[in-house]
Amino acid sequence: MVLLNFIRRALGLDRRQHVRYRRPPLYVKIHDKRVRALDWSLGGCLLPPQEAPMRVGDTFECYISGIGLGNSGDCLAEVVRITKNGEIGLRWLELDSHVFRTLAGRNMK
Repeated sequence: MVLLNFIRRALGLDRRQHVRYRRPPLYVKIHDKRVRALDWSLGGCLLPPQEAPMRVGDTFECYISGIGLGNSGDCLAEVVRITKNGEIGLRWLELDSHVFRTLAGRNMK
């Protein structure tokens, strides 16, 4: 498995730097709609397909919640990929400091 991951990274197929989680659930409020992320990490998240059209490179302000009581906050995100199924990969550009600490703390476990 380690060799396979090394080959994927060498070929540019997987550039993730942080472990992905599905729990605890993370929600992103985007276009006035609260959406549960399919998975998330310190670097970003994957959202299910959205009604509002989005393109790679789009940036927007959003609100993160659900990662722990009292750890909700604002963020700035960028669309970095859209899968064949329409799922949207986001990268966090800015996070409220307490949200960053919560995500970083989860990432260290």
